[in-house]
Amino acid sequence: MTILQGQARAFRPPRSSYRALPYLAAIALANASPVLAQEERCGVVHKQTREPLDAQRFWPLAEHGGKAFLDLRTCLVARLEVFDEPVTLSDAMERCATLGQGGPIGEMGWQLPSMAELTSLDSDLWANGGFEQYKIPPLSRTETAFWTNTKWLGAENSWATVTFSAPTTLVRPLAETDKAGVWCVQGVHATGLK
Repeated sequence: MTILQGQARAFRPPRSSYRALPYLAAIALANASPVLAQEERCGVVHKQTREPLDAQRFWPLAEHGGKAFLDLRTCLVARLEVFDEPVTLSDAMERCATLGQGGPIGEMGWQLPSMAELTSLDSDLWANGGFEQYKIPPLSRTETAFWTNTKWLGAENSWATVTFSAPTTLVRPLAETDKAGVWCVQGVHATGLK
């Protein structure tokens, strides 16, 4: 009998090791760490030993010249550099698209985030990651609106912007000829944490 006697039926694997494989696989999956599963899902292959992964949601990345971070909840990679100087939508798209240029050694692939991606970065867990030296909008809480690549339905030539203001986070439409800040994200998996 096992320790689980009284709580559940005792586990007795079949005598044949071949037939026992599904049982052993089920036990291994049940005992797998959800943090490791998340880590593997995000494509992380190494990390800096600091706090336990489940205690920290945002991690600085070794790639991109150390100027990016990974959100372990959504696997989104975003820049630590935030451009809060307002520009038009066209200039914002160009700014993200040209980040990391440099031929075969460049790290391109940056883009404006969707409305859902940008609002997902609003969290009270920023304090756990050591990001105080950066002007991360959810930490600095200003009235600067940031462009997204989400079209605002119902308002012609308007796009959704996100403002991480002091009282709350706001989503509003803005005409593409108006100006807002830029926070670029990347749609590829991370491969290493600082």
